[in-house]
Amino acid sequence: MAEWQAQAHGWSLRETVIALGPQRGHVGTPSGLADKFAHFVRHGAIDGFNVTPYLIPEGLDDIVDLLVPELQERGIYRTEYTGTTLRENLGLREPLTHRTDSRRVERRDAPFHSGRSTHD
Repeated sequence: MAEWQAQAHGWSLRETVIALGPQRGHVGTPSGLADKFAHFVRHGAIDGFNVTPYLIPEGLDDIVDLLVPELQERGIYRTEYTGTTLRENLGLREPLTHRTDSRRVERRDAPFHSGRSTHD
């Protein structure tokens, strides 16, 4: 069916994907998309982005090199991270198994012992 529609309308492959692809996506220039996303952010409609290029891996370069700078210019995409770990940058708490007491430190520095005898 897609092939018939593409031929009937004289669409290129790109035009066919845009016309018949999922309608939940956004298509446009980096500047136009950044304007659209900025509008959504400023009106509280979104608080993050899940961006998938129409071509992989080439489309990833377009997102990183063209779209991200436009979003940063509008102040809706960070330009640097304050934390030093992914956990900190995502605002996640420390893991429950993380301990800083002296017993944990001693065990971490102790040589490994499997509990098995070397005579087995």
